[in-house]
Amino acid sequence: MAYSPIASVAFTVRSADKTASGDIGRAPVTLVQGASVVKAASQYQNPFSKALKSGLEYIAKDETVAKLGKIANFGAEHVNSLIALSSGIKVLSAKKEDRRNTLIAEAGCFTGMILGEGWMKKNLAKYLDQLPVGKKWIPLIKGIVFVTGSISCSTIGLKLGKKLAQYWDVPLAAQKEDNIAPKVYEPMNVKA
Repeated sequence: MAYSPIASVAFTVRSADKTASGDIGRAPVTLVQGASVVKAASQYQNPFSKALKSGLEYIAKDETVAKLGKIANFGAEHVNSLIALSSGIKVLSAKKEDRRNTLIAEAGCFTGMILGEGWMKKNLAKYLDQLPVGKKWIPLIKGIVFVTGSISCSTIGLKLGKKLAQYWDVPLAAQKEDNIAPKVYEPMNVKA
């Protein structure tokens, strides 16, 4: 399960949107994240959750469903690996001439996500638990901040990866000529 139930729902919706937009590698991620949301929803103590839990227990008696449940649990525990796999599919399905740049951009995106989420999992609670709000709101806030942070970090990583890919083969001397390096001030030479 993700950092919070709210984060799980948001990540499921985001993965479903990416899948619907043509990123077919995100389909398994969507399914696994959706299964995590259903499992988390069945753990609460309300009539809906109790009915959901009973339904899950009933269908889990079927051998095929039980095996699918084990696969979903395994996938939920390794969702970041599935996300990496979806990036790999994106690289392999890119045009041959774009594969290296796609690989660099996707590596940046995934690295940004992993670094951002890792930092948040270790540090976010100590900051958010001090907020002067009712404790019932803290899980919602944690979920929203975690999703926003994860998406922001992966987006920054993607942009850095794209920028790195853009200049990967450009020699440093050429980069200076293209105004990549800062210009040094030169006094005007005006003849009267």
